[in-house]
This record gives sequence, structure tokens and C-alpha cells, in this order.
Amino acid sequence: MEKEEKKDTEKKKNLDITDEDGLKIAYDTEEFENQFPQLMRELSEKKKSLKIESVDYEIEQTKDKPEISPDINYCEDLLNPGVIDFIRRCKKKEDAIEILDYLLKRNELDLQDYNALMKRIKEEGELEKLLAECGGLKTSGYYERKFPRKVNILNSDQSKNENLD
Repeated sequence: MEKEEKKDTEKKKNLDITDEDGLKIAYDTEEFENQFPQLMRELSEKKKSLKIESVDYEIEQTKDKPEISPDINYCEDLLNPGVIDFIRRCKKKEDAIEILDYLLKRNELDLQDYNALMKRIKEEGELEKLLAECGGLKTSGYYERKFPRKVNILNSDQSKNENLD
């Protein structure tokens, strides 16, 4: 009799979960409840649940242009950087070549421009000359310095005063 009671208490301590393939997994009920209290509550209610057959990880790409609010004026280079914008981040010739290869593979650069830029970059000292001609190396924080956010001081002061009242 004691053995049967022991088995019943052990069963209550363990939570047995069987998946659709028949694989049975046992969890310690207390530990499971501490780690997943919401899930444990849902399992103990034994309500019908919705079975998810699959998940689609594909992201639909639209041809629509992203909407930009009219009160914010962005420079076109911020929205659509070009080949030179990417190359201006490169300190080494190898990095610039890697970018050119990537853009060619994505069809964002035609073969004629690719060959012209590749020829120029591969020559000794030409990357530095190209960077100098195009505005120099873009270092970290370039866009924050070039396009600082405009803050309306009057409005921010008014909102602070309103919060104090």
C-alpha cells in the first residue's frame, strides 16, 4: 500500500509531456513551475490549444518606397547610400574590394563601374586618393556630426515647465 502511495506522489512530482511522435519527457513539477509559471498554469488548466503547423520566416519585400514624414528632411545619402559611401568607410584595400564584390553580387553595381573602381583601388595608393577626392574617410560618428538632430529648445523648455505645474 505504501509503495502505491509513493508512486502516486512521485507522479505528482513529475510532469510527463508526450509530443506527437510519442516521445515522453518527464519534468520535476516544482522546478518547471518555478521556471515557467504561466506555462504550468496553462498545462494544468488542460484547455484546448491551437496547434501551430509551421512558421513562415520569409520576409515579404515590397516595391513600395518607405514613407518618410514630411517634417523630417533627410539627405538622400542617408536613405540610399551609394558605392562611394560604402567605400569611404574602408581603411584597407581588401575591405573596399570585398564591398565591391558584394555590391556586384547584389546587382547594386554594374560590371563596368565595378571594373573601373576595382582597377583604381588595386593600384598602389589609389584608395587613399579616391577617399580624398570623395570627401575623406567616414569615421564612426560621421552622420551624427554631419546631420545633428535639431532640437526645439523653446518647446522642450515649455514641456518641462508644464510638468512642474
